[in-house]
Amino acid sequence: MRTAQPTARATAALDPAGFAQMFVSLWLRADASTDDARARALRSMAPGVALLTDAQNAQGARTVEQCAAVRSAQIAPGYWSVVVGVELDSGSAVQLRYFAVPVQVASSTGTGALGSLTVAAAPAEVGPAAAGSAPQTRYPAAVASDSALAASTTAFLSAYLTGSGVLSPLLSPGMQLASLPVAPYAGVQVVQVSADRSGLDGAVPADGTVAEVWVQVTATDPAGTQWPLQYALRMRARAGRWEVAALEPGPQLASTPAAPSTAPSVVPSTAPSGAAPSSSPSAS
Repeated sequence: MRTAQPTARATAALDPAGFAQMFVSLWLRADASTDDARARALRSMAPGVALLTDAQNAQGARTVEQCAAVRSAQIAPGYWSVVVGVELDSGSAVQLRYFAVPVQVASSTGTGALGSLTVAAAPAEVGPAAAGSAPQTRYPAAVASDSALAASTTAFLSAYLTGSGVLSPLLSPGMQLASLPVAPYAGVQVVQVSADRSGLDGAVPADGTVAEVWVQVTATDPAGTQWPLQYALRMRARAGRWEVAALEPGPQLASTPAAPSTAPSVVPSTAPSGAAPSSSPSAS
């Protein structure tokens, strides 16, 4: 007799970062002098939090171009600080501003319920995270433009970005890569190909030899706009040619980045009711 296997269930979780991002986007567009759907939504998300009183915003003199959560930290069980970056356009200038939003996450109390999210207090305007220096990539060797390796990477990226030609002959067996939904570019020029080691300019090596390459290209769209793009590719030798074995998510770095700090920019002095205060919150 076969035993029935338990059915796998999807796990759902509340997202304080997305909630804070939505709140700031609404908060910057609302006006305390009105009682429209936006203001009512804000009062539901953040009971007791004051709204902006801004005649200029009501007249459309300031536009929220984009809004994104850029940093999150749990400062106590069920209590988060989320820093949201905002691009504001006043018509005469574009500003990048940052707001720290304290969010309380309440656990579910009923079957099937996810719980709730609440903005615990008004946002605090804070500064941006410290700017870092550009990391060094791990591709020290320039690849000759007339080499077989450079020719294979050029053929692949030209076909991939312009939609001309067939990709499958350029890929290693088993490598699957979906084509772009539309061909956004009319032409591709390879600016530079770099590899993780030297000695790859000559004849194609033995089957199975792998090379990690970093390719800088300039792609031109039908309107003539030039787009600087960069691709990390894993190339594998087979049957006297180089094939694309992987389109990597990003370049390999020369050194491993340090783990980012989890400390928020602003930590409220007390946690909301029901959340234990953090033992040692620190400001960044």
